[in-house]
Amino acid sequence: MLLNLHVKNFALIDEIDIDFDKGLNILTGETGAGKSIILGSLNIALGAKADKDSIRTGCDYALVEITFQADNEAINNKLSEYDIVPENKEVLIQRKIMPNRSVFKVNGESLNVSAVRDIASVLMDVYGQHDYQNLLNSKKHIEILDSYASEDYEKNIRDYKEEFSRFNKLKELVSSPQIDEVKREREISLLEYQINEINAASLVSGEEEEVRDRLKVLENSSKIQNSLANVRGLTYDNNGSASELIDAALKELSGISSFDEKLSSLADELSNISDLISDFERELSDLNDEYDLDEEQLDILRNRYELINELERKYGRDIEEVLKYRDEKSIELNDLLEYETKRNEILKEFESLRETLTKKADKITSLRKKTAVKFDRNIIENLSDLNFNQSEFKTSFAKTDDFTSNGTDKVNFEISVNPGEPLKPLDSVSSGGELSRIMLAIKTVCAVKDDTDTLIFDEIDAGISGVTAWKVAKKLADLSVNHQIICITHLQQIASMADIHFEIKKVSDGNRTSTFINKLDDEGQIKEIARMLGDEYDSDKFKENATEIKKQADDYKKARV
Repeated sequence: MLLNLHVKNFALIDEIDIDFDKGLNILTGETGAGKSIILGSLNIALGAKADKDSIRTGCDYALVEITFQADNEAINNKLSEYDIVPENKEVLIQRKIMPNRSVFKVNGESLNVSAVRDIASVLMDVYGQHDYQNLLNSKKHIEILDSYASEDYEKNIRDYKEEFSRFNKLKELVSSPQIDEVKREREISLLEYQINEINAASLVSGEEEEVRDRLKVLENSSKIQNSLANVRGLTYDNNGSASELIDAALKELSGISSFDEKLSSLADELSNISDLISDFERELSDLNDEYDLDEEQLDILRNRYELINELERKYGRDIEEVLKYRDEKSIELNDLLEYETKRNEILKEFESLRETLTKKADKITSLRKKTAVKFDRNIIENLSDLNFNQSEFKTSFAKTDDFTSNGTDKVNFEISVNPGEPLKPLDSVSSGGELSRIMLAIKTVCAVKDDTDTLIFDEIDAGISGVTAWKVAKKLADLSVNHQIICITHLQQIASMADIHFEIKKVSDGNRTSTFINKLDDEGQIKEIARMLGDEYDSDKFKENATEIKKQADDYKKARV
C-alpha cells in the first residue's frame, strides 16, 4: 500500500507531502491545476523517463520520495532479490533528478533504473489512457487470462516453460545447416595436424623460462670463462694466492694479539676474511668446468627455444595458452568425428521433446478454455455493473504456427456492447469511455488473484457521465475494499465515493506559479463536489446537490458492508 508521496522542486511543485490511506483515494482539481503532475511524479519515482526540464525553474535538483507498506510476500520476495530489507515493514524509494543524471535509492541502497522498475512491478499498477489502448493489443489478452488462472494451471505452465527452454536450444542445433562432408574432412585434417604438432613438442608449463636461462649461459660461456680466468689471475701472483697471503698476515698478527685487545679484535676480523677468501677460491675453482662450451647441447637448446616460440606464434602467447588451445581443438575434433552420431541423437531427442511439449501445450489449452468460461461470465457480470446492458464477452482461441513460451494458443477478447450486434475483436472498440470501463471490469475480475495492493486510475472517467458515471464510481468503491485505489477524476459521482479526498490547486502570486494539495474534511469535500457540479459563486443550491450526491455514495458504501 502507498503510504506517502513527498515531492520537492518538481515542475510547478515547491514541496508537497501527501499521506495516502487504504480504500478509495480521490484527487480532484480544476483543469490545469496539476493533477497530472502528481501522477507524473509517482511514475518518475518508479523509473519513468525524466529530464532536466522536470526540475522546477531556479532549482538545482528535483526530489521525489514514495513510501510503501511492505507487508505481503510478493513485495518481500522481490526486495530480497536485491538484498533490501524493509525497515518497520516499509520501503522508501527516492529519486533525485539533477541536470545531468538521476540517482535512485531504495531504503538507502543505490539501484539502477531497471531494478527500481522491477520492484515497482509488485508495488502498484498504474492505468492511464495509454494502458487502456494497450488493451487493444491481442498479445496482452493471453497475459490477462493467465493472471486469472488456477494454481493447477500455473504449475502446468511452469513445467511447460522448462521443457520449452530445452526445446529452443535443441531447435537451434537442429536448424543449423548440416556440415558439408568435404568441409568436415578438411577441418578434421587441420585440427589433427594442429593437435599432433603441439603434442609432438611435449611442452611442459614453465619450460620456456628454463630453456631461455640455460641458453643465455651457454651462448656466453666463452665470455664467462675469460672473465673467470682474469679473476683467478687477479687473486694469484708470484708470492702465492690471496688466501695464502692473508694467512701469512694473520700469523704475524696472531703473534702480537695477546698484547692488546684491539690487536686481538683485528686478528679476529682478518680470520673471517681468510675464511671468506678460501670459500671464494674454492667456488671459483669448481666453476671452471661448469662453463665449458658444449656445442651439441647449445644446438639442442636453440632448436627447442625456436620450436616453443613458433608454437606460441601460432597458438598462444605462452605455453599455457598453447596447451589450452590444443584442449579446445581436441573437443572440436571429437565433435566433428562424432558429428553424425550426435546429430542423430539430437534429432531423436528433439522429436521426443516435441511430442512432450505438444501434450503439455494441449493440457494448458484445456485448462485455459476452462478458465475462460468462468472469466467470460465474470466479465459480463462486471460489464453489466458498469452500464454495459446485455453486452456479450467471449475469449476466442486459435492455434499458433509453432510453440511459444505460453503454449500454442492465440487468445483474443471479443465483445458486443449493444444487443443484436455480433461479437467483434476488442480492437473494434473506439470509444475511450468504453475502453476504460472494460479495463475496470477486467481489473475487478482479476483483482481476486492480484498481489498488487495499490491501483492507480487516470482518465477512468473519460467519455462517461450520468448513470454510467455512478456505475463506475460504485465499481471503484467495490474494488477499494481489497485494494488501495488512487484515482484522478473530473466527475462528482466518482469523487463522492472517496474515503480520502485530496484537492489540487494551482496558485500564482504574479511572479511564480505553484501547485498545492489539500486533504479535505467533510465540509471541504461537499464544497469541492459542488465546484465539480459547476458552482462558481458558492451557492447553497449547488451545496445541497453536492450533499445529496455525497449521501447517496455514503449510503451505497454502508449497504455494501
